[in-house]
Amino acid sequence: MSESLMQRVWSRLRTIGALCYYLGIVPMFRIPTLLPFVFATPFTILFILYVTGNPSAFKFGVAGAITMSVSQQGLFLGADLTNLKIEHKFQSIVVASPVTPAVYMFAVALAELVFAAPAVAILLTVVVLSSSVSAVAILEILAVIIMTWVTTSSIGFFLSTYLLNTRTAFLTVSFISILLSVLPPVFYPLTVIPEGFRWIAELVPTTHSSILVQDAVGLNVAGSSVLVSWVTLLGFTVAFLLVALFKARWREG
Repeated sequence: MSESLMQRVWSRLRTIGALCYYLGIVPMFRIPTLLPFVFATPFTILFILYVTGNPSAFKFGVAGAITMSVSQQGLFLGADLTNLKIEHKFQSIVVASPVTPAVYMFAVALAELVFAAPAVAILLTVVVLSSSVSAVAILEILAVIIMTWVTTSSIGFFLSTYLLNTRTAFLTVSFISILLSVLPPVFYPLTVIPEGFRWIAELVPTTHSSILVQDAVGLNVAGSSVLVSWVTLLGFTVAFLLVALFKARWREG
């Protein structure tokens, strides 16, 4: 029984690796001009904060850029999967194979994360060079990145199973990306928002992602807010993952 379990695990890991390679690594090297798409918006906002703000504003910008780079790629999983489903009928092939929805989602989500990896690596280098961060702080940022990636990828996967055309998918995902990465306190502190309205911002997963990264890079964040953000972000991660796995429309009709 244990050997059979190991074979199933190995088979799924191999499937994830193969899909990630062909959908993520190969396109990244064959069409490197796609990479600026990942860098464009977060690095533009970071540059504006750098030339017009103070060192504190730049740190908020770094935290926001990390959060946006990861969440943007997770959400655009929805547009890419919709394109694969409608234009290439790839989901129909996967449905007819032994590949499970969870394996398919994580494989393509990992491919999306591969595209975000260069941007995240540059931003982490900026964090190390511009702030006195410890190894523990870097590990905290990596944990936030993983939870944000799972959360937004789950949203993207769920949407892709209901969206009916690629144009709608791109517009929907772009709009949600703005709602999650630009309007909430991702590039600025939560305290800027009047206290009576902060609860609205706290309903957004990326708010908590950015708060945790802000704390890791040395910005002044209340300890209670940090603890609440860890618990809340973990809750969002589990909740959206369950929605993606159990409420997504895997088979047509």
